[in-house]
Amino acid sequence: MKDLITVIVPIYNVEKYVRKCIDSIINQSYKNLEIILVDDGSPDKCGIICDKYAEKDSRIRVIHKKNGGLSDARNVALDVMKGNYVTFIDSDDYIDIEYISYLYDLINHYKADISICGYKYITEEGKVLNHPSDDNTILIMNQEKAFFELLNSQYFSNSSCGKLFKSDCFNGIRYPCGRLYEDVATTYKTFFKSKKIVFGAHSLYFYLYRVGSISKQKFSLARMDGIYFAEKMVKDIKRKFPSLWHIGECRLFDSYLAVFSIVNKKDYPDIYEQVWNKICVTRNNILTCKYSGKKRKILSICSYLGPGIMKRML
Repeated sequence: MKDLITVIVPIYNVEKYVRKCIDSIINQSYKNLEIILVDDGSPDKCGIICDKYAEKDSRIRVIHKKNGGLSDARNVALDVMKGNYVTFIDSDDYIDIEYISYLYDLINHYKADISICGYKYITEEGKVLNHPSDDNTILIMNQEKAFFELLNSQYFSNSSCGKLFKSDCFNGIRYPCGRLYEDVATTYKTFFKSKKIVFGAHSLYFYLYRVGSISKQKFSLARMDGIYFAEKMVKDIKRKFPSLWHIGECRLFDSYLAVFSIVNKKDYPDIYEQVWNKICVTRNNILTCKYSGKKRKILSICSYLGPGIMKRML
């Protein structure tokens, strides 16, 4: 029998989308699954929907818990999972029927610890927002190469979704509860526990782009987690791989711009100034880095014209 694979799905207030998500999991071509649906105190009918699915499919286990956020929901499932491998699906997303088979075959064929596939951003109307290559590209990466690609974000991101991990990768690792950008804080740590990581370009994970999701809300102080966790990640990676210093600076520059683009000077003057200073400290490194790319270098040059101009460019 093939290995047992655990699929973890944190669920909160997604009644409109959760059936499509669960259907895409139970209909996988790979059948030996442990499906853990974590009802994170959802105020709608998600808990009832999950229980009904569990009645029909013995592979499904439902955990009902008090609301604690995405990280807490994932951690609860990680603590009880039985699979040799684990993958994460967000409850408003869905996956191709070959998603798990593809990732499992990548891990086995290349003797890897983590496998990663391509992804598409999909609107509720079905429009694809990104343009993945979706070809036969395969990247076989040692730890240093994998960290380069993680920081560069050309092929894959920090997201825990779209990846299959050996369960051992999470030994001693859990998601930070009550914080945003939990994947930035966590995914890179699993890379430190991996000797080989493989990426295949087939786009088999579908992120639903919807108004009102956490990643699209307005600025709050919690948004600074994006900077804090990025700085911690880059620091840890550069400590082991000093050669990745330049690409690490590019990753930090992106984090600073992401926050600066949404923070309002009038409402958060101290934060505004703090993030702007970080941009100013980093911009020289962007201009001299061969990995920066045209867009980053243009933004770096624009920063010399002042924060007002920079704001309009973002």
